[in-house]
Amino acid sequence: MKNTLKILHTADLHLGAAFSGLGAKGTRQRQRLREVLNDLVETAVKESAQVLLLAGDTFDNLRPSPESLQAFQSLVRKTASAGIPLVMIAGTHDHWAGNEWLPKLQKDLGEALVVLSPQSPVWEHAGLQVRIQGVSLIRQDEPEHPLTALRRSAEFTGWQIGMAHAALDLGKARTTEARFTPREVAATDLDYLALGHWHGCLDCSQGRVTAWFPGAPEMIALDETESGPVLLVQFEENRPVQVSPLRLGKRVWLRLQAEVSQVAQVLEQAKTQANPEAILDLTLTGLAGAEQALDVEALKTLVAPDFFHVSIHDRTQVICSPEEMDKYPETTALGRFIRTLKAQIESADAAHRPDLEKALQIGVAYLRGTEVRLWS
Repeated sequence: MKNTLKILHTADLHLGAAFSGLGAKGTRQRQRLREVLNDLVETAVKESAQVLLLAGDTFDNLRPSPESLQAFQSLVRKTASAGIPLVMIAGTHDHWAGNEWLPKLQKDLGEALVVLSPQSPVWEHAGLQVRIQGVSLIRQDEPEHPLTALRRSAEFTGWQIGMAHAALDLGKARTTEARFTPREVAATDLDYLALGHWHGCLDCSQGRVTAWFPGAPEMIALDETESGPVLLVQFEENRPVQVSPLRLGKRVWLRLQAEVSQVAQVLEQAKTQANPEAILDLTLTGLAGAEQALDVEALKTLVAPDFFHVSIHDRTQVICSPEEMDKYPETTALGRFIRTLKAQIESADAAHRPDLEKALQIGVAYLRGTEVRLWS
């Protein structure tokens, strides 16, 4: 009979990421990524996890900063003190070829750190009754299929886990990155596949094989609204593998959308939801007169102190003036459309005239090749 087992699964820590789009706050976010390592240890201890898995891209590049290396070494020492083995693989950003620091870390940290390398891809723990196979990517952006190297061992009777860093291939796009198909997931016949590479949490289970991406435990890019969790995975004989996402990330997103005429109201709404950990993502749409031209930087300044970061997207279309409309001759489709709508506006009652005037502006924009996005 197999023992019960708990593991904590994460990936895509990207220690040392540049965050150039965050300006001065990039330093703060790099520090936050290092802080996540402490959160991992605390979570593992709190949840009584017996193994910690890092499924690739622990570091953002092949030359980690001293601060990143120091933070990682501290993580390994803390997990070792708690009696929690740390098992990792190399991903795309920290791939094996030319990687000098990963073998050195393993040598310096000894048994406290298990790196599943091309030369040593399997780790077994008799006490925990677990066998972990991992594929460390050798190079970046190569069309490898790492799951084809992962298979159940007929000789091992305990829990069998695989680790891989690759993208889910649904056959919709050509890609040069490492990838896997749903069929390859099922073919491993393992109890669990610990995946990395996608920064959002995703269940990729197939057949009897439970397989998950945990997502990045903290924001790596401003559009990664699904980042933040790690996975607590529990194994018990004669029961399905249980996967529970646990949130570690501090960054959250506030997405707002409004027509330009409502910009003052929506900014007030944003201020009522102020959060120094949040990213405000505001999209302004609709039709604007020349006198309503947006000063995006000024709008950002109004709300920037209330949020970690503010992004404002101007999707408005400037109203076409009567003088500009008169320049289109009646012999063109645009000119004929303008005159037809103007005639309808002149004969319409006061209640319907505003809608027709708006329809005129939208039609002009479309016929000039510009899509006008309207919020409702």
